[in-house]
Amino acid sequence: MGTLATTAVMDPAISGFARGPRQAAPAPGRDRSACALARKLDGFAPLDEQDRAALADLIGYVRPVERHTVLVEQDSVADHAIIVFAGFASRDKRRASGRRQIVAYLIPGDLCDRGVLHDYSLDHTIEALMHCLVAKVPRTAYLDLLGRHPRIALALQRARLAEEATAHEWLANVGMRSGTERMAHLLCELMERLGTVGQVTDGQYDLPLTQTDLADTLGLSSVHVNRVLQALRRDKLISLGGHRLRILAPRRLREFAEFEAGYL
Repeated sequence: MGTLATTAVMDPAISGFARGPRQAAPAPGRDRSACALARKLDGFAPLDEQDRAALADLIGYVRPVERHTVLVEQDSVADHAIIVFAGFASRDKRRASGRRQIVAYLIPGDLCDRGVLHDYSLDHTIEALMHCLVAKVPRTAYLDLLGRHPRIALALQRARLAEEATAHEWLANVGMRSGTERMAHLLCELMERLGTVGQVTDGQYDLPLTQTDLADTLGLSSVHVNRVLQALRRDKLISLGGHRLRILAPRRLREFAEFEAGYL
């Protein structure tokens, strides 16, 4: 299997699997990309129309980037905030041999502003896992945004706490769960996160990750990832067809992974 393209929930009677968007789903295209950040931040601190307009203005900084583009190098200090508007990026730790461990995903609405706020070097690399739309917001503009919009600043602070909690959950995932449980937990988490920013439509979400990406995320080999996916299919928790992955039993999958969404 190369890329998992789409995930679909097949048990609509099960409510609460994903929080889902906090507002009505946006129309596809530019507006959908622009409001992912607003949707995410609004879940941490209610935004007003001026806040939303300010976030929408960041579209002017958006540029397309190709797969495997390094957005921020490890040990560098970025003079701009990185915001993902569309696509998947990753936070990677790499060894001299080139081997990597993916320590976080950046999905639409996620950002990295460590260099801008604290003038600290990044202890990992940020890389596009696919073709992405990414905004690089200069330090002056970003700090001005936070100064003029305290609700946005508060929401970002709370979002960082959720990112820290997610990192702890990923560490526990690798340290305490079997390979099959790790995969199940990740699929549950992505459904939750993507649903929050309006990226789940009719029970489906894009999952543009290769088996290598999944292996480097879950601390498994690519061969083991394939076996794990086959095991989930045999247990009728998911089905695979082409580039489409369907979650057949959301409640069973969540119980199997012991997934609780409170950390998000």
